[in-house]
Amino acid sequence: MSLPEPVRTAETQPVRTGETKNRATRWLPALVLLPALLLTLWLPLNGDVAYAVGGLEAAGRGGVSVWDVFVARPIAYRLFLAGLDAFRALLPGTDSWAGKNAVVRLAADLVIIGVGIVLHLGLRRFCRPAVAAVSALATTAALLISPPWHFLQPDWVAAMAGVLAVGAACAPRRWWLGAVLGGFATFLTVAVKLATAPIAVIALLLIAALCVRRALWTAAAAAVFTGLWYLLTKQFLPWEWTWFADQAALVHDSPIHHAPNLTDFRKFRMAAYDVMIMSPIVVLAPAAVIVLARRRLHWYALAVVIAGLSVSSAYAQGEWFMYHFAVVPVLAAGVWGAAFGRDRRARLPLGVGLVAASLASMVVVRQPVGWRLAQLGSVSKAYLAAAVLIAGWTVLALRRPGPDPDRAGRWTTVFGTGAATVAMLAACLPGSPYAFSGYNADARNVMGVRNAAYEDLSTRLGRDTPVLYLAFGSLAYKMGNPTSCRYPSPQWLQRGTYVPQARTYPSYADNLRCLTDDTSARYVVISPRWFSVARADPQVRALLAARFDCSAQARVPAPGDLVVCPARS
Repeated sequence: MSLPEPVRTAETQPVRTGETKNRATRWLPALVLLPALLLTLWLPLNGDVAYAVGGLEAAGRGGVSVWDVFVARPIAYRLFLAGLDAFRALLPGTDSWAGKNAVVRLAADLVIIGVGIVLHLGLRRFCRPAVAAVSALATTAALLISPPWHFLQPDWVAAMAGVLAVGAACAPRRWWLGAVLGGFATFLTVAVKLATAPIAVIALLLIAALCVRRALWTAAAAAVFTGLWYLLTKQFLPWEWTWFADQAALVHDSPIHHAPNLTDFRKFRMAAYDVMIMSPIVVLAPAAVIVLARRRLHWYALAVVIAGLSVSSAYAQGEWFMYHFAVVPVLAAGVWGAAFGRDRRARLPLGVGLVAASLASMVVVRQPVGWRLAQLGSVSKAYLAAAVLIAGWTVLALRRPGPDPDRAGRWTTVFGTGAATVAMLAACLPGSPYAFSGYNADARNVMGVRNAAYEDLSTRLGRDTPVLYLAFGSLAYKMGNPTSCRYPSPQWLQRGTYVPQARTYPSYADNLRCLTDDTSARYVVISPRWFSVARADPQVRALLAARFDCSAQARVPAPGDLVVCPARS
């Protein structure tokens, strides 16, 4: 996404000044992205996404429709992931875990590239060619090479939908078509996760910065789509709202449920520091805004509002996971790209500053977790100081007189794309952590996928043998055995082991039916670290004991601490 320059031309007559004449260089930006793209292609999907994909696949093989399965994600998000996974059917020999991982990533990358093209077409209608090209390519790079914990999370999908909304609303020559297409994409930012609704507002504000009329009609179309979606899901998928209400009840202590306090602000500040360090392009956002806003106060006000909206979802959710901030680096990349293409005088501080911050992140994020926890204060202060210094350097650069500051050389797009790509690599390199100091700071990227032990277990049980999973959802992704339980990862039964009130939720009673009504499972697969049978409700313990033989003699050898018990005959 980008904070663009004011409209200077009629929307049907985009400016073509400075457009490159050398056709051979048009593909160079894509080639700059290619090495980093190939690197991320072999990074395993994060556990949350594997949970969702594995749950959809395992339940689907067991006869449960995507409309009915619970993977702790709304139906719009489930349909999106199911579409990506369906791409596998077009490619033979991709049934292995490594194959599934690569194909899902590849399918997502193709979608991202399409979204980037739409964004470029939309920006080109209102902005100079260099602004449109660098902003669109930097945004595409931020999505393609996003931190592994962000990639394909609902918050990340909402950010991608927001990018699509800006492009789709502005690309068509006819405003009404842009309103319909952009309105649908804006609606998707809400449909994939209600907590990401602020991204819809961000998209509409960015469209308004380009064309107010299109923004108003896009907002109207989005409201219609959202209203229809609400009515249809209420009527035909009522369990979606039951799940939503019960999920919200589980996080009753999040910031939206109580008055602001210093503890929440302190946690938010630390999480924001992590975002800045893991995605150093955020450090350049103030300097980029200076280039785009110049001396117009209303543009600065707009930037402050958008910045606040970009972190509001993460603050409201109150869990401080890095992927809740997924829109922040995407937004920063678009703004930085627009500024880099906008004024040649600012390209030196914007380019050098970004590369320097990126190299610093590549070093500090790879330090031991103990060092990172101890040095968070010092490192974050250094990054904040860097943001101020780069912004000051940019102000001085803009004061320098020069011929045609808006003129773009033919290599501007190439250099801009390269710098944005380098900026996103820090979190994606092998050995980099999921977070600098917060939750998952000790989880690191690994290249390739290792799943032989779980595939061997699945083979010994029988690849098509139905099982009951009492484990985190990523186990279903690793094993691939079908389950006829609509809760392939029984979240509600698991929450009931340590949140007593969860046993009163409607979702808990529905989840319990996997033990009372479903008799197809030939084995139960238990992960004691995730599901404590000893702490479960007595009814759950009794049902498990009646259906499965978990004696030491009957257990099936399994990797790690898994407990696999056969069904009683």
